[in-house]
Amino acid sequence: MIRILSDLHLGHPASRIQEVEKLAPLFEGCEQVVFAGDVWQERKTGHQGSDLMFEKLGEMVGMRATYLRGNHDPGTPQGLAWLNGKDVLVTHGDAVYRDATPWAREMPIFREEVKKIIARYDENDPQACSDRACEIAWVLKPQPFLKLPVPLNFFVSAFWPLTRPFEIFCAWKGLGDECHRFLERVAPETKVLICGHFHHAGIWEKSGRLVINTGSFMKCSKPRCVDIDGPEVIIREIIYSQEWKVGPVVGRWRIS
Repeated sequence: MIRILSDLHLGHPASRIQEVEKLAPLFEGCEQVVFAGDVWQERKTGHQGSDLMFEKLGEMVGMRATYLRGNHDPGTPQGLAWLNGKDVLVTHGDAVYRDATPWAREMPIFREEVKKIIARYDENDPQACSDRACEIAWVLKPQPFLKLPVPLNFFVSAFWPLTRPFEIFCAWKGLGDECHRFLERVAPETKVLICGHFHHAGIWEKSGRLVINTGSFMKCSKPRCVDIDGPEVIIREIIYSQEWKVGPVVGRWRIS
């Protein structure tokens, strides 16, 4: 059985994961674990201990782990993974959008550079879309932000600049349709797309294809995992009770 998780954001002050060891129950019984990006805060802006937490995770999961890059850890070499032949595509959701992270706080500063990057890539090739997102992530250099007390810092970060809430709302509202368009454009024979990035867990089925977003381990979000067990795709909640554990099934789909 293959388990897919995403957006742990190890080391981020808003991550709900404080002790990596408490993730251990999530890996029991897994032959392979795919982390679909933003596993740790490689691009630190005051986040301490990210690398140590990532090392602990690696020791825990060992050779079973496949790490895909996200916009917070763009140094990870691999950008996407195909499972069950090419039935299932796993990638961080920044590959879906041409500008990768339209709600990014830094986007207004670097928008012209981002446009130049977009022009260089083939939007119909999945690897090119992942590589484009990676290059954009490096261009969107984290900017210093006001140091404010908790929880004020979280809310100011979420709502600045003023265009940010609108961009997030648009992304969440159109997430399922945008992901289906992406799948149809880059991999029309693929049945299932699994991604993270948006911190908005959901399941969208259309025209015989399935799109799944895993949510995230950040505050104000709920994480899910996706299990690929033969032809079955099973989506489960992840719950916390002293440890992180697999919870109820919220969706089940069979690859025809």
